[in-house]
Amino acid sequence: MRVEDGCHKNGAGSPILANVYLHELDEFMEQKKQEFDRGKLRGRTQEWNRTTSTMGHLREKIKALKGDTTPEAITRRGWYEQKVQELAALQKRLPASNPLDPDYRRLFYVRYADDYLIGISGSKQEAIAVFEEVKTFLNTKLQLTISEEKSGIHHAKEGTAFLGYVVQTYTSEHMHKVRSKGYTRVGAAMRRVLREKMQLRIPETRMSEFCQRKGYGDYHRLQPSRNPSWLRMDDEEILLGYNAEMRGVANYYALANGAKRGLQQLMYMAESSFLKTLANKHKTSATAVASKLRQGRDLAVTTKTKEGKTRRYVLFKLRNWKPPQKEEDVDKAPQSHKLRASQSSLEQRLEARICESREKTGGYFEVHHVRKLKDVKGKQEWEQIMIARKRKTLILCIECHDLLHAGKLSNRQKKF
Repeated sequence: MRVEDGCHKNGAGSPILANVYLHELDEFMEQKKQEFDRGKLRGRTQEWNRTTSTMGHLREKIKALKGDTTPEAITRRGWYEQKVQELAALQKRLPASNPLDPDYRRLFYVRYADDYLIGISGSKQEAIAVFEEVKTFLNTKLQLTISEEKSGIHHAKEGTAFLGYVVQTYTSEHMHKVRSKGYTRVGAAMRRVLREKMQLRIPETRMSEFCQRKGYGDYHRLQPSRNPSWLRMDDEEILLGYNAEMRGVANYYALANGAKRGLQQLMYMAESSFLKTLANKHKTSATAVASKLRQGRDLAVTTKTKEGKTRRYVLFKLRNWKPPQKEEDVDKAPQSHKLRASQSSLEQRLEARICESREKTGGYFEVHHVRKLKDVKGKQEWEQIMIARKRKTLILCIECHDLLHAGKLSNRQKKF
């Protein structure tokens, strides 16, 4: 659920204000948890106990007939083994514990700034009651309202959105044998590796939205596209820009179960978009670009510094990615504008005779120069380019240079 009021929706200090103001909600929920929780373990279901017990008795009979080669014994043992197989298949479909055991209840609560999530191990009626109590407390005690669009009651299997993740329970189909302490019957019970385990999942809708927002292409149709806003940059700058976005989104979703699997399609779209962008810039095909950049299993751009040293920039790959080890590194947002400065000299850029605003070639070119980068505010697109590339110069055709000084260059770029 999300809390709403008129004082801390925006601004860098909003999370701090939310933490201070909602501390009373934390205390209220801690008290509510103490009142709500009861029981140590969920009780077993009668059907599961009965099935498991019957399987144990049959296995004992199978063991007693072991070594008896009479036709009657062989027939009886075969019948027992068939019944054990049938009961084992039934046991796999049965829950071992009762999810609605009246003697077991749990309440879970977590909050991040003004977003919070409450989990209930209990009935839907109890969930509704807790929801109304919290809503009343916020309205009367803290004078706050909740966002009706983003709040509600959801079944754990369906899951709910929280901080960009989907929080839901997961049940594995894999089984393993377990033998309880003091178990004397032949064989062992079969239990699921995971049952009703709360997990964080990556929502596909978020991946699709991110893909569209960054201009990678059509996520659902797997149709990558070039990113025209980066065509004016050098190859290594384009690679570093894609790397920043891909690594940023990967680090944010590092807490998710099966993170690499959930990110795989987005990473494919980003890599394909990167290749298409370079292909469009160099007037060739994405296949040709991939062949040129291929270095073993990696795609890499190699450049020369002013001192003649070789620098190698490798495209981000999930197989080389390790989730952040520090908790504070997990929720860092992708920073696509924090790129390294280009190694191209001013003379080389002038000799290239390419307008860095709209990729125009031929004609007369001029250098737009600013005294200090700190004087560039970043409001216009050409200013953002200079800040991102850490350059005080911009190579422009004479037409774009005139438009820049007239304050109309950004409008012109929208037609690109």
